[in-house]
Amino acid sequence: MRVLSLFSGVGLGDYGLELAGHTIVAQVENDPYCQRILQLRWPHVPKWGDICGVQPTELPACDLLAGGFPCQDVSYAGTREGMGGKRSGLWAEFHRLISDLRPRFVLVENVSGLLQSGLGRVLGD
Repeated sequence: MRVLSLFSGVGLGDYGLELAGHTIVAQVENDPYCQRILQLRWPHVPKWGDICGVQPTELPACDLLAGGFPCQDVSYAGTREGMGGKRSGLWAEFHRLISDLRPRFVLVENVSGLLQSGLGRVLGD
C-alpha cells in the first residue's frame, strides 16, 4: 500500500510499514531533529512540517494514512488535559486529513491513556 505518514517522528513506524512491504509516499513531521533523521532515511520522500498548514491537494494519493498524534495530553504520565489539550488536540488535524483524503485505511497509534481520555472522540470522528 501507499502510505502517507503523519506525526512521523524519526520514522520507526514508517520503517516497520516498509518492512511489511508498504511504500512511504509522504511524511509530515514538525520537529527539526526528526525532520533531519527522516531526510537521511527517506531522502526522496516528500516532507511537510506543521500539519496545520498541510493542504490535502498538495499531498500524494495514499491507501493508508498512518500516524501517532501527540499523546502528552492523554497520557497517564502527561498533563491529562485530554483531547482539548494543545498537543493531543492535533487529532483534529489528523481527522481533517482523513476526511479530505478518504484513504482506504487509517492506522492511529497512541498511548493507553487514550482509552479513557479520547478514544470515543477518535472513533466517533
